Amino acid sequence: MTTFSKQIKISAPKQKIWEIISDLGAIQNFHPGVSKSYYTTEKKEGIGAARICELQPSGKIEETVKQWNEGHGFLLQIDSIEKSPPVKDFKGRFELVELNEHDTQASLTVYYRMKLGAIGHLLNKLILQPKMEKNIESLLKGLKVHSEKGFKITDEKTLQQMLHAA
Repeated sequence: MTTFSKQIKISAPKQKIWEIISDLGAIQNFHPGVSKSYYTTEKKEGIGAARICELQPSGKIEETVKQWNEGHGFLLQIDSIEKSPPVKDFKGRFELVELNEHDTQASLTVYYRMKLGAIGHLLNKLILQPKMEKNIESLLKGLKVHSEKGFKITDEKTLQQMLHAA
């Protein structure tokens, strides 16, 4: 199984960041790799809540909450719908830790298994894992900019402009 974790310090209270990340249908406001997101369940939070993420430049995944720790984090099961990598048992865990009343550490841990045997393992090491790690770093940077400044992050170019303007 491939596992990696990324984290970022955000200058915002934990509760504010929780309100942003727990609105599952609004991930496109801070994730530069998501062009559109919407709920697929009537349930909007907690175990069983689910969303579709339409990815940039193409692809689509469904994410379903498997664990929910109110105010602290959640675990998502990620399932491919179209044009996504050859992975299985794909999960992502978002966690928030209050550093002080004004700062929060946000972390995202990703877990997955490759399909395709030895070829999949090679594909993972050379291409997929580095790309996924970059995407998770962009997601966290987007969350930081969105949480601290209120800007909507529509794509990687917008994120880079906001980071360089800071």
